Amino acid sequence: MNAEKYSERVRGFIQSAQTMALSKGHQQFSPEHMLKVLVDDEEGFANSLIERAGGRPKDVKLGVESALNAMPKVEGGNGQLYLAQPLAKVFATAEELAKKAGDSFVTVERLLTALAMEKSAKTADILAKAGVTATALNQVINDVRQGRTADTASAEQGYDALKKYARDLTADARAGKLDPVI
Repeated sequence: MNAEKYSERVRGFIQSAQTMALSKGHQQFSPEHMLKVLVDDEEGFANSLIERAGGRPKDVKLGVESALNAMPKVEGGNGQLYLAQPLAKVFATAEELAKKAGDSFVTVERLLTALAMEKSAKTADILAKAGVTATALNQVINDVRQGRTADTASAEQGYDALKKYARDLTADARAGKLDPVI
């Protein structure tokens, strides 16, 4: 795994997941740790993708939490964290997906798709039980990206900028959230 191939956000998520694995006393850095930090993200990009793909983010959170709680804990170790084989496969799949899509960097959405695709990882089952498929995720990613590729390390910041920083007054009016103006 070459860290230079990953976007800034993904590198941050990898760091957070490693820290979480150590704090929980786990000896292996697994796909479940990655999925946990993705769905717990404050900006909610992964949750948004899951929801748009027809999935239930709450079910994903519950599933990944129970999978993490079932993992063996090691006490008094030397703080060494080992990369689990399924996570190595997830990273390889994410890099392959990014390359096929013409991306220069592995982004959050490619990592999430790889977590859904890799059958040796429990995350594929967790996402499938929550109603998320890799095919549906790919369709959503194509809608969000609108033909753009990730050619900078901060590519994710440009997605859905209007939804992130603006308010859709037409949608609010349809929902009855605005007072009529005469």
